[in-house]
Amino acid sequence: MLTRLCVKNYALIENLDVTFGTAFSVLTGATGAGKSILIGSMNLILGEKASLEMIRSGTKEAFVEATFEFESPPPEPVRRFLSQGSNVLLLKRQVVEKGRSFAFANDQKITLATLKDVGIVLADLLGQHHHQSLLNPNIHRELLDRFSLDTTVLRDYGETFFRLKKCEQELKETLEQEQLSKERQELYRFQMDEVDKAELQPGERASLREERKVLQNARKIISTAQRISHGLSGEDESALNRLKILLREFESLAELDTSLEDKVSQWKDAVFSLEDLAFDLARYSDSVQADPVRLEWVEDRLRLYSDFAKKYGVSGSESSSDVDSYDAIMNYRDRIEKELKNLENREDRIEKLKGKVESLKAEVFTQGQAISKERAGGAKILKQKIEEELRELGMKGTKFDVQFTPLSQGGSTAEVVSGKKACYAGETGLEDVEFSISPNPGEPLKPLARIASGGEISRIMLALKTVLAKVDNIPLLVFDEIDVGIGGEIASLVGKKLRKLSRSHQIICITHLQQIASQGDHHFRVFKTQKGDRTITKVKVLSQEERVEEIARMIAGEQITDLSLEHAREFLDEAARAQG
Repeated sequence: MLTRLCVKNYALIENLDVTFGTAFSVLTGATGAGKSILIGSMNLILGEKASLEMIRSGTKEAFVEATFEFESPPPEPVRRFLSQGSNVLLLKRQVVEKGRSFAFANDQKITLATLKDVGIVLADLLGQHHHQSLLNPNIHRELLDRFSLDTTVLRDYGETFFRLKKCEQELKETLEQEQLSKERQELYRFQMDEVDKAELQPGERASLREERKVLQNARKIISTAQRISHGLSGEDESALNRLKILLREFESLAELDTSLEDKVSQWKDAVFSLEDLAFDLARYSDSVQADPVRLEWVEDRLRLYSDFAKKYGVSGSESSSDVDSYDAIMNYRDRIEKELKNLENREDRIEKLKGKVESLKAEVFTQGQAISKERAGGAKILKQKIEEELRELGMKGTKFDVQFTPLSQGGSTAEVVSGKKACYAGETGLEDVEFSISPNPGEPLKPLARIASGGEISRIMLALKTVLAKVDNIPLLVFDEIDVGIGGEIASLVGKKLRKLSRSHQIICITHLQQIASQGDHHFRVFKTQKGDRTITKVKVLSQEERVEEIARMIAGEQITDLSLEHAREFLDEAARAQG
């Protein structure tokens, strides 16, 4: 509830500090006294647009401050501004030169958008050009649902719809990945086929390098081997022939000294070894061939290893480990084989997701239809009750209805039935909801936001608020101009309805009628006075006797008579008796 309103330098208000009570408060005063200015300051604190004209002439800034206290858990937009254990919210709005303004919630600076979000859950100002949540079609669906639905029905639907949207998103992402995976599958298959056809072998790269060295130096190897072989045994003056001649002389020497016999054996072994070496070199030189075709093949094979190492394994440099490059290439081949299998399994995943999406669509549609049916039933009852209230409020020819519009395709909706006439679902059902009204007989129904202004709209809002009192959680209702064009029994009935509504909401009402003013629990008089050469607006809370005088003034005008005082007391006594 609103407990305190402080206003400084706002239009005719110089410095105002009003404390409000619970239930039903009325504000009265002569025309032009400044009642609408006070309502305007409330509009400002609820996030409406500021202007330079609001600042009292001769001052540089206007200031409005409102204190709200909560007995039950506060609405969601308010909670983040309350410290633990606190139930008080202090809203401030400052308007400075050039119409710029600043807003604060419990001394925390906030944007105007945030202030509006907070304001819309705190109060409804019902009258011409005022802050009114009921003129927002987004509120209509919520109120109708509270009026006609079990909360678990909408909660269950919302959970199913959330699962559907999540599953659709997963399917979309998987399909996008599938498109990419097809390209990867083709690449992986090509790479596996390339590696398999190459028939790489462990250690082959090192062997090829050695063979390449031989092939590149074949002529030199052959000529050198032949020269060595010939030098050892191919001439009369060869090394072996000279060693054999020397061996015979050494054998004759050993015959003279038997201690040299072991050396003879060593000499013979050396000769035999050199003979074997000469024979092997001759055979080796015959085996080595200068084969450019084979050399080209070896070069190509080594380039293949180098390319594969770069593409699939390690660096292709000559210094890289042959074993590491082979292992890296084969490890890569094994890895893409596994990934290829996973990519191929994604097709099964897509089919499962498609099936799940279709199942959830059917579930959302079924639950949505059930909600639509209950909404339609609730709308009929709501229509009857509101039109009955409007008749009692003197608006006999006024028609009320609830318009249902099927949802259209959008980012926040999901198509749940396809075909010639697609059906889309949103997070709250299959349709948009908007209240419509026709204030005068013969006129077509129009959206609530486009109905007439002033007292007519206030009475319509009173009817709506009365019927929806139990499901409308806006704590503060401020009625302005609700008594325009009414009087007598209708005025008395409006006052009683406001009092009844004050059992579930805090009510503040500006009125010119004694029938309404007498029903209030708290009575404030708004009046103008002079301060020096300036006119200022003030607000005074009235005692019981002052209240009698104010209501007498409302009955008889400025010339209060004994009869008007008596009538005023009768109005107050009747209101007291009605309260029980």
